[in-house]
Amino acid sequence: MSRIFGDIRQAGYVVKDIDAHLRFLSDKAGIGPWFVARNAVLPVCRYRGREIRMEMHAALANSGTHQIELIQQVSREPSIYTEWLARFPGRSPLQHVSSWEEDFDGAVDRARDKGWVMIQEGRSAYGPFAYLEHPDDPDVVFEITRKGPERRSIFEQIAAAAAGWDGTDPIREGWPKAQV
Repeated sequence: MSRIFGDIRQAGYVVKDIDAHLRFLSDKAGIGPWFVARNAVLPVCRYRGREIRMEMHAALANSGTHQIELIQQVSREPSIYTEWLARFPGRSPLQHVSSWEEDFDGAVDRARDKGWVMIQEGRSAYGPFAYLEHPDDPDVVFEITRKGPERRSIFEQIAAAAAGWDGTDPIREGWPKAQV
């Protein structure tokens, strides 16, 4: 556990072709099932202090208790995702690790106290999120999300689906409905 960020629960990858990565990870790595939200538009998103329109495809699956996220940006505005793809052309290295915090503001404040800088922040339908980098190593990106009841419910359903997954129906459109 990180004293600053809490438990690291997710590894996130930014990709150019989400469907190709979904097929690869389900077929060749046996990870799934994947739950995919397509053309999701964030109600609020700021990149390096500037409001942007963020539309993306996002996919989630679990391997044990660890969640994997794939993100493909659909909108064309500069963002943390376009920046990452430009930094690593032709590759899809790990882009971020994420913690899910009940005390979102406290986690962001602890990170800032240690010199972490906000790169992108916003709000999804399930609460706030923040991506932070440190000037000492900007290739290390942490995401903090608020773990409210809706997000908790969705993540628990994704983990449960993975625990008993037999390889059938590897790519499922939409995310589970929050049960709160």
